[in-house]
Amino acid sequence: IIASTDDVQVRRPQARHWVECRTAYVRTAAGYRYLSGNAQAVLNQLYLLLVLCGAGLTAKLTLLGDGAGWIIRFFTGRLAAWSGAELILDWYHCRHKCYTLTCLICKGRKAKAQLLGALLIHLWRGRVDDAVALLEAYRPQAKDLQSLDQLINYQERRARRQYIGSGHTEKANDLLVARRQKHQGMHWSEATSDALAALRTLLLNGGWELYWQQHQVLPLAVPRGP
Repeated sequence: IIASTDDVQVRRPQARHWVECRTAYVRTAAGYRYLSGNAQAVLNQLYLLLVLCGAGLTAKLTLLGDGAGWIIRFFTGRLAAWSGAELILDWYHCRHKCYTLTCLICKGRKAKAQLLGALLIHLWRGRVDDAVALLEAYRPQAKDLQSLDQLINYQERRARRQYIGSGHTEKANDLLVARRQKHQGMHWSEATSDALAALRTLLLNGGWELYWQQHQVLPLAVPRGP
């Protein structure tokens, strides 16, 4: 079972105010299912769906995330005890974090390129301890020790995790919310944003006619295509 979850924000009518939506995606050998809604509702739905899919019994579960604290807390609090569960940090977000902080740590582009290149090699191969040692050795020449410590802590919090590339984390946000709600000049209330995301979720789950015309409950998973 592959699952992912993430947040996405859309604009409110008030300047610099945002509506926060949450999405999730689950794929099994039988099919897939999208989820959307407010923060706690999506996590409750996701947990229930994983239980119904058998993740807490014998199935292997991989949860993909971007390193956000709420995803880690959800995994450690509700999924980590399952024998086949693992949390994977999405490679895109790991790389982006390293790039941003090495810009602050290093003096010049050449120094940044050298440190970032060596750091990413260690992380891609899962050698978190080597990545931390590399950063510690760089301390005497770092121009921003606070950013260096932040990057070291970032690596240590993810020690013994697996690092891969994946688009799952962003895909549900794009399909359920961003494509419809994040155009120039658009503003949303929490109720209308949530309702529109729910309609998109119903459509992408293949349940539009099943729900509106046949008044039936959606199946647990949408079958895979040919």
